[in-house]
Amino acid sequence: MRSVVPDPDTAGDQSTYRPKATRRTVLAATGGSAITGLAGAAWLATSGQDERLNPSEHNVQAVRRFFELMHRKDIEAWGELWHEQGRIIVPYPPDGFPTSIDGRATILAGFRTLFRNFESFNYELTGIYPATNSNAVAVEYRVRATITGGTEYTNDNIAVFLFEGDLIRAYHDYFDPRRFQTVVDALPPA
Repeated sequence: MRSVVPDPDTAGDQSTYRPKATRRTVLAATGGSAITGLAGAAWLATSGQDERLNPSEHNVQAVRRFFELMHRKDIEAWGELWHEQGRIIVPYPPDGFPTSIDGRATILAGFRTLFRNFESFNYELTGIYPATNSNAVAVEYRVRATITGGTEYTNDNIAVFLFEGDLIRAYHDYFDPRRFQTVVDALPPA
């Protein structure tokens, strides 16, 4: 038996029902292969299936946006990705840098100062690893930035993002603190 979904604009008018796409019909239509990614989500949305990106896909998109907004130095938009009680954890900080930055307001204030100090901030995502059945995404990335005055900063990082709902609740950043010391030393005095 085929399932149908009523068109909400004509509730009750049987002539406007359209077939409901189910996982089974999607698999059958694709020869057993899964439809993944944005194209798959878009197909499902237009096929009458009321499915959104699963949390893992959403979190990966948020991670990509996180880095792109830093590249653009759009810290205000970047701040919208953070939970009110967001937290940055730096297990191996350089001298003069905290081991954690707690709360979205504090994170934003710190990153506004930090990014005013960059002429440019470029990155390369070298690996994105969403955890199965989890709110975590691990990322490998490279940074190449120019600090005001022309000093170049490079580093290879590993980060772990933890999400609560659609927002970043925690961000653990692992990097070479000796290299990041260059950035900290260039910050204006507090």
